[in-house]
Amino acid sequence: MRYLGIALLLFASSLSQVRAQTAPMGLDVTGNIANVTDASTHTYHFTRADLLGLESRTIKTSTNWTPVSVWRGPTLESILQKAGARGKVMHVYALDNYKHDVPLSDAKQYGVIMAYERDGKPLEEKGFGPLMLIYPRDDNQEDLNRASIEARFVWQIYKIVVE
Repeated sequence: MRYLGIALLLFASSLSQVRAQTAPMGLDVTGNIANVTDASTHTYHFTRADLLGLESRTIKTSTNWTPVSVWRGPTLESILQKAGARGKVMHVYALDNYKHDVPLSDAKQYGVIMAYERDGKPLEEKGFGPLMLIYPRDDNQEDLNRASIEARFVWQIYKIVVE
């Protein structure tokens, strides 16, 4: 009987790990925005289908954590436009409790993308996923290869608050 209990605990643990790896991709944008999908929380919620439905772009670049890779996802600018973002800065939140402030102007100035794929494979939550901000660092080494920009390569993104 004792072994059955241990087996059930191991099975339950493996199920929670599978759920964590397959958590649905989504993004909440709130704060100083004109468009909302949920008026009660003043939030524009992007589902996986919404994000995949936006025109995607690729950026071939390295990061401090990866070799040169091909990253794919919608432009940050298209996400901010869809939500009607107004302001100067966004607070980008990650699942691991990391938060970093990013100027809204970066979206247009650098063509930043909200990557959901790396080298043709979906980003997983246990890695950089479900979403990661990617700058075209290798195309603009002089301007984008600085510590202040490197900190903006936020991964495991689930929420943006616009100010």
